[in-house]
Amino acid sequence: MTRFLASVRDPAETEVVLAAGADIVDLKDPAQGALGAVAPELIEACVARIARRTPVSATVGDLPMEPDGVAQAVAATAALGVDDVKLGILPGGDPQACFAALRALDLRTGLILVLFADAMPAFDPVAAAKAAGARGLMLDTAGKGTGALPDHMAMNDIAGFVEAGRRAGLMVGVAGSLRASHVAPLLALQPDVIGFRGALCRDGVRDRGLDPEACRRIRALIPAGRAHEQRFQEPHAAALC
Repeated sequence: MTRFLASVRDPAETEVVLAAGADIVDLKDPAQGALGAVAPELIEACVARIARRTPVSATVGDLPMEPDGVAQAVAATAALGVDDVKLGILPGGDPQACFAALRALDLRTGLILVLFADAMPAFDPVAAAKAAGARGLMLDTAGKGTGALPDHMAMNDIAGFVEAGRRAGLMVGVAGSLRASHVAPLLALQPDVIGFRGALCRDGVRDRGLDPEACRRIRALIPAGRAHEQRFQEPHAAALC
């Protein structure tokens, strides 16, 4: 069953997507980049507001692939009470050293590696997830003004990404400037998660406030599953990979 992930930037937006029936609340500041980080105090406030009603993920920002900085940011965000921490894999730096540093953290919080279809790395995403001790992979886009995920990657390639991750026992999600028209073809690929921000906002602009009716429209396109599906309730640990 595919889950509906909604990205929010503060407690007020959190309540909007919960009312619309979001399965996962994702904390991200769209004004700060593709995976802009929400301020720690706002993350804590959102976690408190959600009060375990649904899983919570949070991004750590668009970080260079430097192991010390990446490990510190992931550990600090994990300590704020979220269920999963999302790390975008950007070009350059030393991603392999970052993966080793992340595995050494031995996080109890889940780690999700985000790969960008418009800036794909040369290495195997599944191998990267195993090296980092991640429990999942997300396919997204870095340039939010240059088209949606299917504009950057053929549907067959997206299907291959989803299938490879699932065969390895990873949670796999898709996102990237997605609109209502993208939901049906992506649902057919059976990802674990489909994520949205812009399509939930006023006038479809990602850094504007959420539109409650837009949130409800997207929710209606994604069949609701069981509230506590086992795949998302397993303990978050490196051993999952």
